[in-house]
Amino acid sequence: MGFSDEYLRLCWRGRSLWSKKTTCLGDWYLAGDPLELRIVADSDVDTVSFSDPAIAYVPDTDDLLELIDNQIRAGGGNPTDKSLTITYKPNTRWGLEVDYGDSTTIGAKHDSIHSLLHQLLPQMACSSGESLGPKPGT
Repeated sequence: MGFSDEYLRLCWRGRSLWSKKTTCLGDWYLAGDPLELRIVADSDVDTVSFSDPAIAYVPDTDDLLELIDNQIRAGGGNPTDKSLTITYKPNTRWGLEVDYGDSTTIGAKHDSIHSLLHQLLPQMACSSGESLGPKPGT
């Protein structure tokens, strides 16, 4: 899958955020000593629980993009109206710009697309559900 060490550390440190996630076939997770990246197989569905503090869920790109859509929807926007631009440059690494409604969220300088998407989620979250601000230049 190509998860970076930075991203796996983020997932491990934030594992409590996913403690209520239902385990599904094909979920990525960290467990063991030393920690190993694993995937939920048929035989694991009933034994892997993300509420266990010794297990960390590792969202893949599809999961993270779905969460961005959920953030847009929670803020009153329509995720189908978003514009998402992903860039990679060796000197600045991964970058992402998400335009939605009257808002733009920008993230950059991460060593993987996963850690970049993970970083954008809290930027997009507003406890009040208000817009995150106008688009630049408007």
